[in-house]
Amino acid sequence: MSGRRWVLVACLAPVLLFVTASPASAHPTLLTTTPAAGYSVASTPSAITMVFDESVSVAPHGVRVEDGSGHAVATSNVGLEQGGRRVVVKTLGVLPAGRYVVQWEVTAQDGDVVAADFDFAVGTTAVELSGAESGSSAGFPLIALLRWLFVLSLIALLGGAVGERIVHRAAPAATRPRSLVRFSGAVGSLAAASLLLYVVVATGGFGRAGILLAVEAAVLAVPAVLGQRMRRGMVATTALVLIPVEALRNHLGSQHGVSGVLVVAIHLVALSVWLGALFHLLRVARANVGGVPVRRAFAAYSRLALALFVVVAVSGAVGAFMVVPSLGAITGTAYGRTLLAKVALVAAVVVLAWRARRRLLSATASSFTRVVRAEIVVLVVVLAASAALVSLPSPAPATADLGYPTPAVGPVIRLGGLAGQIAVGIAAGENRLEVRLHTPDGDTATNDAKPPVFHLAAKLSGRGEAVVLQPCGRGCFVGPVAWTTGLEHIELRVDATGWHGGIVSFPIRWAPQLSRDALLRVRKVMLAQKAFRVVESITSDTSGPTPAAQSVTIDGPEFIDSDPYAGPPDPDVVVEPRPGGHQLLTFGLPAEGIHVELEVDASYRIVRETLADPNHLATRTFKYAR
Repeated sequence: MSGRRWVLVACLAPVLLFVTASPASAHPTLLTTTPAAGYSVASTPSAITMVFDESVSVAPHGVRVEDGSGHAVATSNVGLEQGGRRVVVKTLGVLPAGRYVVQWEVTAQDGDVVAADFDFAVGTTAVELSGAESGSSAGFPLIALLRWLFVLSLIALLGGAVGERIVHRAAPAATRPRSLVRFSGAVGSLAAASLLLYVVVATGGFGRAGILLAVEAAVLAVPAVLGQRMRRGMVATTALVLIPVEALRNHLGSQHGVSGVLVVAIHLVALSVWLGALFHLLRVARANVGGVPVRRAFAAYSRLALALFVVVAVSGAVGAFMVVPSLGAITGTAYGRTLLAKVALVAAVVVLAWRARRRLLSATASSFTRVVRAEIVVLVVVLAASAALVSLPSPAPATADLGYPTPAVGPVIRLGGLAGQIAVGIAAGENRLEVRLHTPDGDTATNDAKPPVFHLAAKLSGRGEAVVLQPCGRGCFVGPVAWTTGLEHIELRVDATGWHGGIVSFPIRWAPQLSRDALLRVRKVMLAQKAFRVVESITSDTSGPTPAAQSVTIDGPEFIDSDPYAGPPDPDVVVEPRPGGHQLLTFGLPAEGIHVELEVDASYRIVRETLADPNHLATRTFKYAR
């Protein structure tokens, strides 16, 4: 090879290294999608659109839409708009609620064929967040009261049937009090029907909760109508049918499936028998004052009560562990604080039960019944706390999917980085934090391969407060955060099966100032730049050593053409002032999982760039000739 050719290769090598190392330059960048990738829309979109940063070509059937089961959805042929940068397919029917995957294949200007996919959802439950709690507290007192009445009716039915059996065996000659079957059934059915009405009015439809409440109201209407004509076994069977239905409505049942339903059902059965049988025996004792002694019935119950208490305590502890992910969530949320209050009340019940047992063996009947009454009163308050827990939003760990979130409203700060090998992108909106995680193989998005299991913990480092995040799709987590005015940092600890994880921290300055023309100015200024020097460092794993920096000399058009913000449409850009007249511009391209941070000088020349995508973290500094 001649000397001139060696010089040519030496000059071109750094440029080629820079261009090929740029994570977004190897294929057309998907700038935006409609519906937004990874989010939920309320109803069927009339069309699905994708906007790229360059013109592309696509076959008539180059875009395929599938439902969550992999079945194709009817769409029109592909159309191209805006000179081939906008790809459009129209939906030809109503899309039922659920998840959908858009698989696309386009040909870039250089002839390379690029294929990828994104997902969205239709009609899933929106994750509404406000303040420092997950979910809305509207109607909370009424809902808690109705749940409390429903559970009391359930306890009266099941516990009353067990209590009557104990009396029948231990004190068969005792006078029976008036049956509460009809009254309990009527109260429970009315409470369930009222909750059903509230759900229909609040959500505009039945849904899963509405169906379960309708079943509960119908089943409880049976003892309300039949009353004393129902035998003891029929009453108990009615209650046992209701318990798994109620368990499905509980936080554990909705978040943890079969295991959650089983824990709640065991807890409800034990608690219902414990309180209901005790209340029934107290009514029998009152009906037999001065008559047939019922001490033997209480003695038989006390032996059963010990086993019931163990079951209630163990199932309650397991349930609390499944619902509350951390100590910070116990003290930092209304759910956690209510749970602590319930634990304290249960401890008081244990003390009262121990005193009642001692007085049963050594004291008068009146002294014994006073302690039992106190125990029942505290247990009823425990039930009120349980009703509140079911009605309050739970700080569930990141194990159950809430459904895709709706896009954030208002100003949003989008930042990205790497935690080990895991790409982390955040969207900080009003009272809300959304986190998107990606592994280099892309399985967290829509591929058929089983995605990794993520472990995610978040905290506000300045306040030392844990942030409770719940799943909202594959690799998506969302939670409530009440941002304070000024600068604070959100720290994320991320791990995933099969990949190196780590810790990444993002600065959040609230409230953000947005600019719609900042990138336009940057492009205009950079395109006018002659040769300048760029020092670049690229890594795919922040848990390892920092790679050596590479230096390249390039001009403005070459640089802009290699970056994902080469052309419109431009996203909203958050602008923060920096010393010396500089500004920090941050923005994200969620459709590609790309997040960019640019520091520009007073003339909008880039002096520093950080670009994070699902595979790399690139940091660049720029040196211009004077």
